[in-house]
Amino acid sequence: MSEERKAAERLLLRMLGVAAAFAVVRWVLPEVWDKLSPFIIAVPIAAALQPVIRFLQKRIKLKRSPASLIPVLLLLFLFLGLIIWLLVFAIEQAPKVINNSGDMVTETINTIRQAFSNLLTHVRENADPGVAAWVEDSTRSLLTKITDWGTGVAGNAAKYVVDSTVGLATAMPYSIIYISFLTIGLYFIAKNYDEIRSYLPGGKRRKQDSRTTQLTNSTLKSLFGYLRVQGTFGLIVWIVSWIYLTIFGFSYAGITALFCGVMELVPMIGSGVPYIVMSIFQFLLGNAQAGVLLLVLTLGLQLLRRVLEPKLMSDSIGITPLESLVGMFVGMRFGGILGLIGGPVLMSVLVGAFKGGLFAATARDFHLITVWFKNRLK
Repeated sequence: MSEERKAAERLLLRMLGVAAAFAVVRWVLPEVWDKLSPFIIAVPIAAALQPVIRFLQKRIKLKRSPASLIPVLLLLFLFLGLIIWLLVFAIEQAPKVINNSGDMVTETINTIRQAFSNLLTHVRENADPGVAAWVEDSTRSLLTKITDWGTGVAGNAAKYVVDSTVGLATAMPYSIIYISFLTIGLYFIAKNYDEIRSYLPGGKRRKQDSRTTQLTNSTLKSLFGYLRVQGTFGLIVWIVSWIYLTIFGFSYAGITALFCGVMELVPMIGSGVPYIVMSIFQFLLGNAQAGVLLLVLTLGLQLLRRVLEPKLMSDSIGITPLESLVGMFVGMRFGGILGLIGGPVLMSVLVGAFKGGLFAATARDFHLITVWFKNRLK
């Protein structure tokens, strides 16, 4: 059998493998996650608790069972405390959203209108009349669309909040059961983690020199590093912004801070973009002090990120800003906002696979077949 035919067969088998993997991701994994998600979530949490468990075993001289139970219970109380705090925050903010949704949207639209009006006045005074007329028509069309969108948002905001509250209350019994299984599963997995770990990639029961094992370890490290850093900065932006905006008397400080905290999770955009846009509008409205305060907040958050980022991410997640941008756009096209956030994560996995040489054999086979076709066409 010729080398070209062998290469073609290998490529065909790999294509079948990709199709099978797609089928698994598309249909099998959602079912596995739906049925086993508490125990899947418990594995990385148990891994993170191992240093604490070992400390309790060595320093406090506890046996494995109590040494595993104590951090699990502490983590449960911490989680429940955070959930209660978030519920209190939601309960405090929900009435404001319901009662003031129309006023919030109207006030925002009026602010945008006033800012554009000031901008148009400046354009009429300093630009060519034809350019000014074009800008005015474009602005009027944009404001009409914003007004229509805002009216729809105002009409649906209260209904959405009420439906979400009812849905949360309805899901509460299942959530309690879910957390119970997660906690119990976490305890048993943390207690027997060394044995479970031996079967995972990089464990003593797996081949350590396996390229797939090395790639899996590298990918998981990059993935969790990325999620940890993005989540940490999102939380920092939310808390710092909330305190700062409240101190200086900005309207809707809590909601604005929460929105910018979520935006911080989006790579290449972050909280800087919404804050800079808000600052520009404040300057257009003549509120120079508010604009400066927002710029100071943006600068402070960016400096804080630059100082903390090297400490929080000792190793790079393995992708360049351009690769992250490509991952964002492709993810947005496939999955909307969730894809926009998750795209760079999948890109880091793909880049890790290329760097790990997972596609090297496929590239060689493809090159061999390409050369064979070129020689046949001569």
